[in-house]
Formats: sequence, structure tokens, C-alpha cells
Amino acid sequence: MSGDERFERELRSGLRDLAPEPAPERLVSRVASIPFDSPAFAPWRSLMRVATGLATAAVFILVVGVVIIMRPGNGPSSAGAPGASVSPSQPGLVSSTPAASAVPSVAASAVPSVAASAVPSVAASVAPTTAASSPAGGPVPAGLQVFSVTFASPDLGWALGTAPCTAAPCTSIVRTADGGLTWVGIPAPVTPIVPAGIGAQSQLGSGVSVLRFADPRDGWAFGPDLWATHDGGSSWSRLTIPGAASATVVALEASGGVVQAVLFDQNVVRIASSPVGSDSWQLSSVSVPIGAGPVPAAQLVLAGTDGWLLEVDRTVVGGARLSGGTWAAWAPPCVNLAGPALLAASSPTELVVACDVGQWSTPQGEHLYFSHDGGATFAQGGTRVPISGAGGIASTGASSILLTGTTAQGSAIVRSSNVGQTWQTALETGKASITYLGFTTPTQGVVLTIAAAGPGSSTGGSLLMTRDGGHTWRQVMFAGQ
Repeated sequence: MSGDERFERELRSGLRDLAPEPAPERLVSRVASIPFDSPAFAPWRSLMRVATGLATAAVFILVVGVVIIMRPGNGPSSAGAPGASVSPSQPGLVSSTPAASAVPSVAASAVPSVAASAVPSVAASVAPTTAASSPAGGPVPAGLQVFSVTFASPDLGWALGTAPCTAAPCTSIVRTADGGLTWVGIPAPVTPIVPAGIGAQSQLGSGVSVLRFADPRDGWAFGPDLWATHDGGSSWSRLTIPGAASATVVALEASGGVVQAVLFDQNVVRIASSPVGSDSWQLSSVSVPIGAGPVPAAQLVLAGTDGWLLEVDRTVVGGARLSGGTWAAWAPPCVNLAGPALLAASSPTELVVACDVGQWSTPQGEHLYFSHDGGATFAQGGTRVPISGAGGIASTGASSILLTGTTAQGSAIVRSSNVGQTWQTALETGKASITYLGFTTPTQGVVLTIAAAGPGSSTGGSLLMTRDGGHTWRQVMFAGQ
């Protein structure tokens, strides 16, 4: 047997042993022939071709491994094709907008709402994940009840909830790598769930209520405590932000490689930032008053490297704006309209705010205010929104808006695709309250609902997903449901 033949046989054997499944024969033959295609006019040239062939083979094996592990063939497309069936969001999320705090996308999951250009591709956000960087996953706990969801890409998402267990806390996290078609259980922080949400954290002691992931490795569980993972959930650590040890974390989002956290620290709202891959938290010098009302709520919205903080305590109290990596004081809209407000962004320049005008004086209902300059100015637009008590908002484009609230039939989502000029009911959930609305892409989004079980209690959440921009929704089914 010649040296050339021996090389080709060893190469074929190596490819078979290393690749998750057989490589195409024509590609193996092409790789094997690389050192021999052109005349070898000197021994050193022939040797260089052999080395090049081996390097090419190694690259091919790596790419095939990533595609097979991270992109199941039966998963949804990265664009979130309209009408795709989900056997059952936010933002993802890239960016997510919880109904309780109006925070997409997502991230997550998702998340707050961001422009399509700000949504990372599946390859960019999922490919770095390997078995060494995140837990392989196990069975989904039976009886899982979901309270928070986040997506880092159209395919990669996580949900936080509880399930019956023999020893408390029974906090659980599940992960999907195919856009919600299938799920696996992964480790969760050893801390209880706060099911009432962040609005009541100050009275409920320690625990977490919301989950966010920026990418396959870096995630946070918070509200009121703060926990972080930098290995995809294999391990979790409880954090204390320097200079704010006793503060309560009430909102958190990640975008542009930085995670932003909003803190209730005595009578002020503070902001802390850190690179997503570390726990190097720094407090901003900017703060916002909490307000004099009984139900303070901070809303955090990010779009790329820009962001906005809106503090509401019955009425709009104040805000802050992130630009160029620095937070500054910001005068938000609706401050003088005697009611609360919800904020969403479809890009760093396009914002929409829903104001409940006159709720605490002369009620006039929900009205929209738009900004085309990143929040520097706002102008009223659209018609009155056909809901009351808006709890969540998402903007999937400059003209597309979704709001959660109450209609004559109960809890619902209403949708407009023409800057609020006309509205349609996109989802009705009846007596089940909608607690979260978020979009990962302009077409793929999530909703969480909770059905009341009695005074002061709930039965846990149901997760629904849309793949056509909110026109239709399907429930996600977990093991044991």
C-alpha cells in the first residue's frame, strides 16, 4: 500500500470516528485529495499539502458537529416562519416585555421589543454552545408551572417555574433548543419562586420571580434576589451588587453585551451595569425617585446599546435614558397625565408609550404617544386603545403594537398594524390573567397567563407562542401537562 493510500484510509477512518454522523462521500474524497491534486515539485511542498488537508478536515468536523447538535432538523426556521405550528417567546429574551413590569425578547425571553436588525441570528447566538459550556439536560419535571420565560434566539429559550418535589425549594428551569418544540430540565438556583411577581417582592422575603438569558452561557434569575450563571445553568451563584447590598432587584435586561439591573434601594430607583460574561457590577450615579404611591414599578427597555427606565407609582414618576453606555436623567412622557404608562421600543429611535390618561382624576382610557428620536420628544397618535388597565406592551415594528389588558370578555391582547389607527383582538384568555408579553423577533413572541386559584394565590402559568407576529397563538405543552 502506497503512502497516499494509507493517508486516505486513515483520514476516512478519523472522519468516521469523530463526526456525529457520516460525512458525505464526495466531501471526504475531496478533503483526502487536497495534498495530491497538483504536481508535487518538491518534497516540502507535498508535506505542506498534507498538513493543509488535515486542517481542512478538522474544520469540517467542527462545523458538522455544531450544526447537528445545535440546529435540529425538525426545528423552526430562524426567521420564525408565520403560521408555523408550535406543539407547544420573549424577546428573547432578545427583548421581552413582562406584563407586570413592562420590561423582550426576549432577550428572551422573550424578551422587550427590538428591531429585526437587533435580533441575533441562530448561528451567532447558538453556535458557541457546546456540551462543556451548558448542561446536557434531563427530564422535564412533571406538573411544571411556568412563571417566567426568556429567549436568546428564535430557537434557544428557557422557562422558570415550580414543580412538585419532595424537598423545598421546588424551583425548576427548563430549556429548549428548537423554539419550544421540546424541552429538557436543567439546574435551577436553590431558592424559592416568588409567584406573586416583583410588585410584591418587598413583602415576600427572598427568592426569584423572573429569568433572563443573554446568550447560551450567561443568565440571571432575579426578583427580589439576584442569581447568575455563566455556564449555561450548570451552576448558579447568588450575587450582591457592591454599594447596594440591601437593594431589591426589580428589573433586568441584557443587550449589546451588557446587562442592566434596576434596583429599589430605600426611596430611590438605582441602576447597575455589568458585562454579560462577568459579575463586575457598577452603580450609575443616576437615580430616580420611587414615588409616593403604594405600588412602585420600574420598567426597563433596551434596544441595542440604548435603553430607557420608566418609574411608575400609580402615575409616571420619572425616568432615565441610556446612550453611549451612560445613563442620564430623562423626562418621560405622561408625567402630567394622572395615570400609569407602559413603554416599548422597536429600535433605538422608535418608541411607543401607552398612557392610561386620567386614571387617578378624570379617566379617559389608554392612549398612545410616539417618539421617532429615541425619546427626546413624543407626540400623541392613533385612536383610543380598546382595553382597560393595560399591563403589557410590545412593538414589533414602527407601526405594529400589541397591548395586554381587559375587555368585556376578560383578559386579552389587542393588536394594531397601522400605528394604532385600528385594533383587532389577537387573543382572549378570559379569567386567566396575562402576566407577560414579549417578542424575540418581529414574528415570534410569547405570552404567560396565570389562572387565579383563590384570594392571594394562583395555579401557575401557561405559556403560549406566536410565529406570525401575534395574529395567532398556541399553547406550549411540557412533560406531565
